[in-house]
Amino acid sequence: MFQKLLLSIVAALIVGGGAISARADAFSVVGNSNPNATATLNIISLSNNKLVISITNTSAGVVTGFGFALNGVNASLVSTSSQPSNQNFVFGTNVGNVPQFNNTALSFALVTHAGNFAGGTPNNGIQAGATSATFTFSGNFSGMTQQQIAMALYVRFQALSTNPNSDVGTVNCVPPSAVPEPTTMLLLGSGLAGVAGAVKKRRKMKI
Repeated sequence: MFQKLLLSIVAALIVGGGAISARADAFSVVGNSNPNATATLNIISLSNNKLVISITNTSAGVVTGFGFALNGVNASLVSTSSQPSNQNFVFGTNVGNVPQFNNTALSFALVTHAGNFAGGTPNNGIQAGATSATFTFSGNFSGMTQQQIAMALYVRFQALSTNPNSDVGTVNCVPPSAVPEPTTMLLLGSGLAGVAGAVKKRRKMKI
């Protein structure tokens, strides 16, 4: 009876695992000194050589730049899309440091003013009102997790309605909606199948 139950669970997990697809994890960005500087990072897909993200501005200000402090990653911008399409970001790998966080060096960033993360042109950024933009990067992301990517993000806000009038936000928590990927489900199923096999073998030895 126990063996049949285990095999049924394994079958359900394998079938269910095939139906589940890895979905984007949403990470909350909060300002360093201003809680009203907020945005959402969605990691749409991550592979060894490509990263696709979207950033939604949930603040009352403007996102005028963002970058990643990922040591050893040489990245390039492949494509961008936005809604509405009035943004003008410039990709750079030498855009300065982040003063609010011990002058953290950015590996690559998208900025709206003179190739400098500390500057910014609000008219060219991601505007308030839950406006979103999607970006695709090419680079060596081998072995990295979505959480590692998210925790390396720095977002610059400007034109905030409350003081200070600029701020830098970071991701400071694990996303609550993390879902096991199909590979994880299949590994779990394989493990339960092994347990069922061991139970069957032990019963045969007793007979």
